[in-house]
Amino acid sequence: MWTHDWIMKANAKKTTFTIFTLSTKKPTVTLTLDGQKLIEENNPKYLGITFDPRLTWKTLIDTCHQKGLTRTCILRKLAGLEWGADSNILKKTYTGYVRPVLEYGVTSWGMAAKSNVQKVISVQNQNLRIITGGMKSTPIRIMESQSQIESMLDRRDRKLLTEQTKYKAQPTSKMHKHINNLNKGRLKRSSFAKESKLIETENEIIQEIKNLTPLETHASTPPWEKQPQIEIRSHIRTIESKHKHSDLELKDLTSTYLNENFPKEEWIRVYTDGSAENAVTNGGSGVYIEMPDGKTTESSIPTGIHCSNYRAELEAIMEALTILGRITPSIPQAKAVILSDSRSVLAKLEVLRGTERQPLAKGFKNAVQNTQSLVLQWIPAHCGIEGNERADSLAKEGSQLEQIERDLMYSEVKTIIKNSMKNKWKESHPEFNRQDGVHQLDRRGQTTIFGLRTGHNRLRHHMNRVFKVGETNLCSCGEAAETAEHVLQNCQTYDALRQSIWNEAVDMTTKLYGPPHELERTAAFIAKAGIAV
Repeated sequence: MWTHDWIMKANAKKTTFTIFTLSTKKPTVTLTLDGQKLIEENNPKYLGITFDPRLTWKTLIDTCHQKGLTRTCILRKLAGLEWGADSNILKKTYTGYVRPVLEYGVTSWGMAAKSNVQKVISVQNQNLRIITGGMKSTPIRIMESQSQIESMLDRRDRKLLTEQTKYKAQPTSKMHKHINNLNKGRLKRSSFAKESKLIETENEIIQEIKNLTPLETHASTPPWEKQPQIEIRSHIRTIESKHKHSDLELKDLTSTYLNENFPKEEWIRVYTDGSAENAVTNGGSGVYIEMPDGKTTESSIPTGIHCSNYRAELEAIMEALTILGRITPSIPQAKAVILSDSRSVLAKLEVLRGTERQPLAKGFKNAVQNTQSLVLQWIPAHCGIEGNERADSLAKEGSQLEQIERDLMYSEVKTIIKNSMKNKWKESHPEFNRQDGVHQLDRRGQTTIFGLRTGHNRLRHHMNRVFKVGETNLCSCGEAAETAEHVLQNCQTYDALRQSIWNEAVDMTTKLYGPPHELERTAAFIAKAGIAV
């Protein structure tokens, strides 16, 4: 017995058992532990996951569904169609407060019957309508594009692929063998292994990934071995946010900061950059070094057929450390600063452990030994800083060189899966526009513009055609159907108001998809006209 082998004693009073079977005839079983009869439990719960005898996951899905509905009520109280929080706040509330309970345990129940999974999907759809202010007739895909939220099925696929990758990176796991040697089962039911394999076959990039670095089960570096101490600065004090400054301002602020803290006459300035096509393939890294005596050194390398932007940036820093290890021993009291435009990489380097830090450890150690000071400093990208622009060009050149297939870490594949699924989502949502000015409007403006854009609004044409409300779809002027174009462009009833807001002729595209100030005009016109949208 397992407990006997490991010198453990189980408490019979707290021990229950469950029979998992697809048989319609429930067997009668009596189990005892130390002579004490055990209690049978139909729906045991483990780490928040509720099981059922037939593994339909209905009980767990019902729980997620009910919790999601309860939290959705909070979202409803935050905003109406013309008042309350804007879509940005509503989206953050949904993704941080509602969605986590909806998709809890999705790698378990993701293969359940469509009728059960649809319960969870319906809750997300309700939240999409709250966030966008969309009517019930508004297509789900359009609301997903407007709110920039993935469908529950897309997120399920991503999580299944990520979990599958984790098992593949654990050679000693039982699931590793099961996934790699998948047999055709007798049952006409899906499973985690089958479903994740099916999703993998539909994604060429993921399917091509063959070699994974095994996940560590223990620390690769002994705790008594000192780690090299590197100063990492992921901010510039005078730059609060990139979006609050023009490119020229960013360049001036950065140049001033570098001249004050790392004078080029005293410091070796090392600019690094890395990128990959669509953030998933053909990576390249570039390194551009300016020496105190004015000499420069360049390096451009490929980083692999399958590569994320993060990995390419990391490889650039590794290449920089390698070059510094060669040139600094001949320079007395050398001081070097590595300048990277990837704040996320620098932030992560501060907390990296195990496999991910190992490739850098040796380079850091050599560089620290050979320099008086070594600093990793963030700088803004694409604002005209010569060294950064040159490193960017070198990275692009590196991506064009002959690529090699290399072993990937679990964290890399996880990023590649995320970026690959994101690219797929963008392809299926061509309306998506990250720079859409509508996100800068207030709640009334956002819901008004969204309704006018989609055509799913409270104007007579849509209400009569879809919901059969009213006797006619004609505008009150009696000239044409009351549509967004008629109201905004042609209706004589609003000629005076239209002239007061737009002094010149403005087309529909500008009124509905133009910059924020144009969208504000459109929303103001609808509000002053007293039209319900």
